[in-house]
Amino acid sequence: MNNSQFWGSESSSSFQPGAAGYKAGKKKGGSGVAKKLGIGTAIFLVIIGIVGVFAYIYLVKPALALYSAANILKSDTAKIGEALQNRDLVALDATLNKTENNLKSLRQQREDSFGWAKDKTIFRINEYYADSEKFINSGFYAIDAMREAEKVVLPFADAAGLKVSADQEVPEQEGLMEAFQGWISIMPEVAGQMDGVIEKVSKIGEELETIDTEKYPESFRGTPIRENIVFIKDTLSKADDYAPDLKQAFTIIPRVLAVGTPVKRYMIIMQNDKELRPTGGFMTNYATFKIANGLLDSDFTSKDMYSVDLTLDLIDATYDFPDPPAAYGKYLLVERWYARDMNYSPDFVTSMDQFLRFYNMAGRIDPVEVKPVDGIFAIDTQVISELLEVTGPVTVNGVTYTKDNVVLELERIASLALKEQAGRKRVLGYLMKAMLTNVFESDKNLWPKMIDKAVSLAARRHVQVYVFDPEAQALIDKYEMGGRIKQETKGDYSMVVSTNLGGDKTNWFVKKAVNHKLEKSGDKWLRTVNIVYTYENPDGEYAPFVKQFKDWVRVYAPIGSEFVSVDGSEDGTMTDQESNRVWYSAFITAQPGETKEVTFKYYLPNNLVGDKEYNLYLQKQAGVNGEKYKVSYGTKTVDVDLVNFKEVTIRN
Repeated sequence: MNNSQFWGSESSSSFQPGAAGYKAGKKKGGSGVAKKLGIGTAIFLVIIGIVGVFAYIYLVKPALALYSAANILKSDTAKIGEALQNRDLVALDATLNKTENNLKSLRQQREDSFGWAKDKTIFRINEYYADSEKFINSGFYAIDAMREAEKVVLPFADAAGLKVSADQEVPEQEGLMEAFQGWISIMPEVAGQMDGVIEKVSKIGEELETIDTEKYPESFRGTPIRENIVFIKDTLSKADDYAPDLKQAFTIIPRVLAVGTPVKRYMIIMQNDKELRPTGGFMTNYATFKIANGLLDSDFTSKDMYSVDLTLDLIDATYDFPDPPAAYGKYLLVERWYARDMNYSPDFVTSMDQFLRFYNMAGRIDPVEVKPVDGIFAIDTQVISELLEVTGPVTVNGVTYTKDNVVLELERIASLALKEQAGRKRVLGYLMKAMLTNVFESDKNLWPKMIDKAVSLAARRHVQVYVFDPEAQALIDKYEMGGRIKQETKGDYSMVVSTNLGGDKTNWFVKKAVNHKLEKSGDKWLRTVNIVYTYENPDGEYAPFVKQFKDWVRVYAPIGSEFVSVDGSEDGTMTDQESNRVWYSAFITAQPGETKEVTFKYYLPNNLVGDKEYNLYLQKQAGVNGEKYKVSYGTKTVDVDLVNFKEVTIRN
């Protein structure tokens, strides 16, 4: 090979010792990296190197030290939780003292490492420094609140099974409800002594109130950051507002759980959100269970929802049952309003009152099988899947159900013809019983996850509650766990309510996107609600569920709205009012792979829109696992991931 061709002739001659060009070549190459890269590039690299050294000394190294100190606090937090789970006030005291010292160390470490940053406005460093002081102060207030709570419960240590001395033995408890039972018994006595705790907690909110959360990232390494800060800030800053409700809850919870009262029986209704109905899904199955003195009683029964209608069939010849809602009669081809279809209103309490009227009638016909209840909890498939994620798999009749396969297996059962369902639908009852037992008897290490999951599911409207204790239900409704239509809102209001009237599980594969628009039309405000349906085309094990999609959809709007038109409906529109809202309907069908649209237009009452500000309260239908919304007003558009409700404000 001719190297001169590969390297170039100049290169080959310059490496010949003694040649005339050798010195010249050496001179040209002697300026090294600088001339090869260019003098500007070399200077830049030197500067970057210096910056890197300074960054390591003044940023990276201090940050690593601070991160290490923060991790120690994270460990302290875990130990506080462990002490609470073990009802060990001795360990709690020791951990609080250690945490207090570690917080002081963290503050000093921050001062030593980043004290220079407190007055630097570049990249808003001074704001982050100031925020760090507020977070640290909040930690001290949290410790104060924990110590105040200790003082409150200490007189009831025996009743609550608390460890108050190092040599004391605390008996191991079997599950969540057994541990909770001890706390329930002292709640009424503790309620009147909570002011000191609430005062300390409210100081946390006051400390965090001025923090601008928008400058923080949404998440870091998969951990939500901004939303956690917002939640703590918004919740604790209102601690004084929550105080009366907290005290009231402490007096209500014991009687709801039958502590010091007669035994309570509650119902759980399983709603199939893959066959969506107004309150969250078709009511496919129900179970009843007793609670006595805060513990799950052995009397558990489970029934197919059709069994209620079969009992009522016994009086069909002599009793004048109500006609079904017009849409149900038209699309479901039913001649009477069946109990299984009575969740017609998206207001859960309204629908359950209607259902209970006929459930109780069936109970008078067959009191052994249809038992009276003191309240109703509604859940959907999302609840079952997410609870199995916490508790672990459940085996029923030789089949192991996990968070990954449980929905598919239940939908297979639900899709059987009625004559085939008699035996297999009992599986849902057995599964609900096994899961309920797992929850009530769960290991203490799962309690925090269990409580967090329950709160999250209720907040996302996958769990709805209706108890027949008026005081308790008022509190449940206040915190939006009762599935009520929101009646009083600032400005505009909208809720899109789908009703699957095809009898199939097609909501599994149909996605909805909702576009809201407000514009001036003459002297009126014109509202447009455009709903886009996209029917995915699944295959494999999901193929048997692929059928024609049929949705009778209603848009709920403020009372006083004036209907203009609906485009895309395959069967006109209906309208009615409930809960201080008016609704307009449309009917649409879709095949796999299709995209369909329906568009509603109506005028809003003029007093709901300000001159330059538009407020819209969006409420999500129960059972829907989040939907994409767009809200447009003037020149601005806001994107919303609707997981529960959202108050949107747009200023032009």
